[in-house]
Amino acid sequence: MEPISTTTAIGAVVGYLAKKLKDNQSVSDFFNDFADATVAWLKPVFLTDDGKENRALKKLQEDPNSTAKQEVLKGMIVSEIEDQPEAEKHLQEMAQVIRSKEPQMFVQNMVTVTVTGNDNIIAYRVKEIILK
Repeated sequence: MEPISTTTAIGAVVGYLAKKLKDNQSVSDFFNDFADATVAWLKPVFLTDDGKENRALKKLQEDPNSTAKQEVLKGMIVSEIEDQPEAEKHLQEMAQVIRSKEPQMFVQNMVTVTVTGNDNIIAYRVKEIILK
Protein backbone atom coordinates (compact mmCIF):
# COMPACT_ATOMS: atom_id res chain seq x y z
CA MET A 1 0.00 0.00 0.00
CA GLU A 2 1.34 3.41 -0.96
CA PRO A 3 2.14 5.93 1.77
CA ILE A 4 -0.36 8.71 2.39
CA SER A 5 0.93 12.29 2.35
CA THR A 6 0.27 14.44 5.39
CA THR A 7 -1.96 16.75 3.36
CA THR A 8 -4.01 13.83 2.07
CA ALA A 9 -4.22 12.30 5.56
CA ILE A 10 -5.50 15.58 7.01
CA GLY A 11 -8.01 15.89 4.19
CA ALA A 12 -9.14 12.32 4.81
CA VAL A 13 -9.66 12.92 8.54
CA VAL A 14 -11.69 16.10 7.99
CA GLY A 15 -13.56 14.59 5.03
CA TYR A 16 -14.43 11.50 7.05
CA LEU A 17 -15.62 13.66 9.95
CA ALA A 18 -17.75 15.73 7.56
CA LYS A 19 -19.21 12.53 6.08
CA LYS A 20 -20.12 11.28 9.56
CA LEU A 21 -21.83 14.58 10.31
CA LYS A 22 -23.69 14.50 6.97
CA ASP A 23 -24.91 11.01 7.87
CA ASN A 24 -26.35 12.49 11.09
CA GLN A 25 -23.76 10.79 13.24
CA SER A 26 -22.02 12.48 16.14
CA VAL A 27 -18.46 13.55 16.72
CA SER A 28 -18.29 10.74 19.30
CA ASP A 29 -19.17 8.27 16.52
CA PHE A 30 -16.24 9.67 14.55
CA PHE A 31 -13.83 9.25 17.47
CA ASN A 32 -15.16 5.75 18.21
CA ASP A 33 -13.91 4.54 14.82
CA PHE A 34 -10.33 4.90 16.04
CA ALA A 35 -8.24 3.62 18.94
CA ASP A 36 -8.26 5.93 21.96
CA ALA A 37 -4.50 6.48 21.79
CA THR A 38 -4.78 7.37 18.12
CA VAL A 39 -7.28 10.19 18.66
CA ALA A 40 -6.11 11.45 22.06
CA TRP A 41 -3.96 14.11 20.37
CA LEU A 42 -6.84 15.24 18.13
CA LYS A 43 -9.59 15.63 20.72
CA PRO A 44 -8.16 18.88 22.14
CA VAL A 45 -8.10 20.30 18.60
CA PHE A 46 -11.87 19.77 18.24
CA LEU A 47 -13.13 19.85 21.83
CA THR A 48 -12.96 22.35 24.68
CA ASP A 49 -11.54 21.45 28.09
CA ASP A 50 -15.00 20.37 29.27
CA GLY A 51 -15.39 18.01 26.29
CA LYS A 52 -17.78 20.15 24.24
CA GLU A 53 -17.31 20.90 20.56
CA ASN A 54 -15.32 24.05 19.85
CA ARG A 55 -16.68 26.81 17.62
CA ALA A 56 -15.05 25.53 14.42
CA LEU A 57 -16.48 22.05 14.93
CA LYS A 58 -19.93 23.43 15.70
CA LYS A 59 -19.81 25.39 12.46
CA LEU A 60 -18.92 22.23 10.53
CA GLN A 61 -21.79 20.39 12.24
CA GLU A 62 -24.15 23.09 10.97
CA ASP A 63 -22.84 22.78 7.40
CA PRO A 64 -20.67 19.69 6.84
CA ASN A 65 -20.58 20.36 3.07
CA SER A 66 -18.86 23.73 3.54
CA THR A 67 -15.38 23.67 2.05
CA ALA A 68 -14.45 26.78 4.03
CA LYS A 69 -15.45 25.18 7.33
CA GLN A 70 -13.54 22.01 6.44
CA GLU A 71 -10.47 24.10 5.57
CA VAL A 72 -10.56 25.73 9.02
CA LEU A 73 -10.38 22.30 10.68
CA LYS A 74 -7.62 21.20 8.31
CA GLY A 75 -5.63 24.29 9.31
CA MET A 76 -6.12 23.48 12.98
CA ILE A 77 -4.77 19.96 12.41
CA VAL A 78 -1.79 21.30 10.44
CA SER A 79 -1.01 23.62 13.34
CA GLU A 80 -1.27 20.77 15.85
CA ILE A 81 1.07 18.58 13.76
CA GLU A 82 3.50 21.49 13.62
CA ASP A 83 3.39 21.78 17.42
CA GLN A 84 3.45 18.01 17.98
CA PRO A 85 5.36 16.34 15.13
CA GLU A 86 5.03 12.98 16.91
CA ALA A 87 1.27 13.16 16.25
CA GLU A 88 1.97 12.54 12.56
CA LYS A 89 2.14 8.83 13.38
CA HIS A 90 -1.39 8.93 14.79
CA LEU A 91 -2.62 10.94 11.82
CA GLN A 92 -1.28 8.25 9.51
CA GLU A 93 -2.99 5.54 11.59
CA MET A 94 -6.29 7.42 11.27
CA ALA A 95 -5.85 7.77 7.51
CA GLN A 96 -5.20 4.02 7.20
CA VAL A 97 -8.38 3.24 9.16
CA ILE A 98 -10.34 5.63 6.94
CA ARG A 99 -8.81 4.05 3.83
CA SER A 100 -9.95 0.61 5.00
CA LYS A 101 -13.48 1.79 5.86
CA GLU A 102 -14.00 4.22 2.96
CA PRO A 103 -11.63 3.26 0.14
CA GLN A 104 -13.66 5.34 -2.31
CA MET A 105 -12.39 8.46 -0.53
CA PHE A 106 -8.96 7.69 -1.96
CA VAL A 107 -8.71 7.79 -5.73
CA GLN A 108 -5.65 6.92 -7.70
CA ASN A 109 -5.21 9.24 -10.67
CA MET A 110 -3.07 8.19 -13.57
CA VAL A 111 -2.40 10.77 -16.25
CA THR A 112 -0.56 10.00 -19.44
CA VAL A 113 0.65 12.84 -21.63
CA THR A 114 2.06 11.99 -25.02
CA VAL A 115 3.96 14.57 -27.05
CA THR A 116 4.83 13.84 -30.66
CA GLY A 117 7.09 15.73 -32.99
CA ASN A 118 9.74 14.96 -35.60
CA ASP A 119 8.96 11.26 -35.39
CA ASN A 120 9.80 11.27 -31.67
CA ILE A 121 7.18 10.16 -29.16
CA ILE A 122 7.64 11.07 -25.53
CA ALA A 123 5.32 9.62 -22.91
CA TYR A 124 5.08 11.05 -19.43
CA ARG A 125 3.09 9.42 -16.67
CA VAL A 126 2.09 11.04 -13.40
CA LYS A 127 0.69 9.03 -10.54
CA GLU A 128 -0.65 10.44 -7.30
CA ILE A 129 -3.17 9.60 -4.64
CA ILE A 130 -5.74 12.30 -4.08
CA LEU A 131 -8.69 12.66 -1.79
CA LYS A 132 -11.97 12.51 -3.64
